[in-house]
Amino acid sequence: MITRITIVSGKDESPIPKVTPEQIFQSHPLWARDIEQFSPWNSENAEYRTYSTWLSGARKGIPIAISGCCLSSLDVAWRLNSLEDLPEWGSVLSLEQHTGRGQIRREWISPPGNVYGAIKWPALPTAAPGEERPVWTRILPLIVGYLTCKALKDIGVDAQLKWPNDILMNGKKVGGMLIEERGSAVIVGIGLNTASAPEKDALRPDHAVEAARINTDKMELGPLETWIELVSYFKKNFDSIVSTQDPEDFLAELADQLVWFGEEVRIVDGPKDVTEGRICGLCPDGGLIIEKDGVKHSVYSGSVMPL
Repeated sequence: MITRITIVSGKDESPIPKVTPEQIFQSHPLWARDIEQFSPWNSENAEYRTYSTWLSGARKGIPIAISGCCLSSLDVAWRLNSLEDLPEWGSVLSLEQHTGRGQIRREWISPPGNVYGAIKWPALPTAAPGEERPVWTRILPLIVGYLTCKALKDIGVDAQLKWPNDILMNGKKVGGMLIEERGSAVIVGIGLNTASAPEKDALRPDHAVEAARINTDKMELGPLETWIELVSYFKKNFDSIVSTQDPEDFLAELADQLVWFGEEVRIVDGPKDVTEGRICGLCPDGGLIIEKDGVKHSVYSGSVMPL
């Protein structure tokens, strides 16, 4: 259970943006509801820190740090990590991003009201003898996607994973993930279109499925309440996957849940010899298996599109 939520505001010369609870409240109606729901916000200003905080909930525990308008929630998370203020499962939720990073570092449009989160992932199992990189590390994007879809379904969103790192609802993209590693630290960035989605002309032609937002007339999820549900679900369920399941069994279970599994798809910017084929499974290292003319191919790059 997440019990410690802070709003972080940088002091002079700090790369962390300055912000107040009132500014967040005024940024979007969904943020106004979240700020009000978790009030009161108690101001704290420790001299040894390069940022001040407003605290909701307990003074100890795994923190969610709410940031103002920033370059990227990943950048704020890495900054807090460098200050040793981001423990395992600690996370950042940003109000808005100027240069959010998407697939292949493409700019991600990031207006207020959506989820722009970054979470410090726990250490993964070490490599087996003779193994260059642990299999769980190699398939981490798929694990995060699987858990994200499961968590969203628990709160009423019929989400599916589009290999390797997109979240779809009714065939339209509502979110995505990006994983960054620096040394032994891993931070996972997750974005979800709760309140708004990019227009079609803002997407790469023939490279991206149409975007959509999660919220409807019948469901209005706030950024903070949604992020709390995700982080809580990750923390509760991740360890059981890596400690009790075999990677191949996990991938076999996940393959059946991929969007367009068993269907003919098009691979854009993928291997030259595989442009179309049928999704029929996942490789032991997380690659997508595409069957074309009776031959199975392993795909490790490219955008998957429906025919």
